[in-house]
Amino acid sequence: MRNSMLRLFALLVLIPVLGGCSDFTDITPKGQSILNKVEELELLLNDEYGQLQSWEPMYLMNDNIPPQNVIDLISRHEEGIYSVESVLLTWDETVDRTDITQDPQQYLYGAFYGIIGRIANPILANVDKAAGNASKAAQIKAEAYVLRAYFHYLAVVFYAKAYNPATAATDGGVPYMFEDFAINELAEKRTVQEVYDFILADLEAAFALEALPESPARMRVGKAFAYAVKAKVLMAMRDYSGADAAAAASLAINDELLDHRNDRLAIPMPPFDIPFFDRPKFNEEELFYQMSSFTMRYIFSPDLLASFDPHDILLNHGELENNVATFLTGGVLMNQGGNMTSVAGVQAWFHYVMAGDYKVHYSINSLTTVDMYLTRAECLIRGGSGDVAAALAILDRIRERRIDPEGYAPLPVGSKADAIAALKRVARQENFATSKHFIDMKRWNASEPEWQSTLTKTLTLAPQGFMPIQGNPMNGWEPIPPVMTRSYTLRPESPLWIFPFPQAATNYNPNLTQNY
Repeated sequence: MRNSMLRLFALLVLIPVLGGCSDFTDITPKGQSILNKVEELELLLNDEYGQLQSWEPMYLMNDNIPPQNVIDLISRHEEGIYSVESVLLTWDETVDRTDITQDPQQYLYGAFYGIIGRIANPILANVDKAAGNASKAAQIKAEAYVLRAYFHYLAVVFYAKAYNPATAATDGGVPYMFEDFAINELAEKRTVQEVYDFILADLEAAFALEALPESPARMRVGKAFAYAVKAKVLMAMRDYSGADAAAAASLAINDELLDHRNDRLAIPMPPFDIPFFDRPKFNEEELFYQMSSFTMRYIFSPDLLASFDPHDILLNHGELENNVATFLTGGVLMNQGGNMTSVAGVQAWFHYVMAGDYKVHYSINSLTTVDMYLTRAECLIRGGSGDVAAALAILDRIRERRIDPEGYAPLPVGSKADAIAALKRVARQENFATSKHFIDMKRWNASEPEWQSTLTKTLTLAPQGFMPIQGNPMNGWEPIPPVMTRSYTLRPESPLWIFPFPQAATNYNPNLTQNY
């Protein structure tokens, strides 16, 4: 199977990397394992996890529009020429997605199991017999357990049905790769229940070592992140009291929140002299920073933009800001061929999307203090008495740091349904350009009807582009006729919520049948 190939490849790559210098080979007999010292094993943890970029969940959630000729993408799809982007844009359930999935090396499946196979499992297989400092050995062993648990959690939430206590014991899950997996074996696909049980066992093994630091290196696993993983896993399993306790334990170690009100920088942004909010790298909200930054073109959907408070600082002065507020109702998308093809409501960054690339300084598959606050808020809403006021107070603790004080207003205390809607809005705003809102929405859609959502969208397409009203972009934009519209719906029970195993994995392992 591909997973075992990845593991073998990782080990083969590590040999020249770690054993390349002559003075190292002088003290390590030829043919002997190089992973026999604690300090060598710790080197495996020096990873930026840059392969975890994932635009697919963002397209599915209608947070982003593919940065290409959307009209051509839709036209080709309607002619039966499918792509991953076109399926996720049109929410087409009828396409056999197995035929169009990418190689695991370029897709999340390969990234998740690559980290498990080249980092977590080699440490767990060798650390007990490695020479070196015992406390350091316990620490990296605990980190490896958490890494293995977390990336199996991501794998099961992407590639299997959401956890349902009534069916989890029979629902197809994903392989769980242990450190003693033999390279010549075909990995067994476990049930959803088995996967979650193994995840919890790995987390408990990590905690039992009592070696996770409370203030780890920025890109290393610490105790707050381990509790955060446990909180998310228990939320998925609908153990809300357990999830709340784990989230509280994580926040007891780190409860920092960025304050966008104070972090705006007075940097002139032509053509207007306005303050610009720049999210700091390695900020205190991040519990496990998977990459220093990444570069990707983003075209944000009007649906995402409309979910923000109109006084939100990111919307007006930061990562979502485009210097011309009226573009929120019309914009221009540059396609790959350089011609102008338009989609009404799409945001255009003249200085970023169209003129170059755009950096996002946060992890797209990791966890933050915000995620723990949102977990606690949801648990309060779900509690026996449904403490809506306390849940909204948590949401407002986040919101008041994100919204310009001149326009901020606390959330009104209303019904439980109102609180659920407020939680979903804040979660989407906080987790835009990540996979985390997709994970939450998938979980909510498999739960009680009051938590489910049917997503809808209508794309207004103008093949001839848009013209500024009265020649002034500040007045907004209007499409040049003829105009086309396409409307789509994504059901809570849609199979699109379950991502397909890629062909390069299924072709080599007959055990890896699709879960939808």
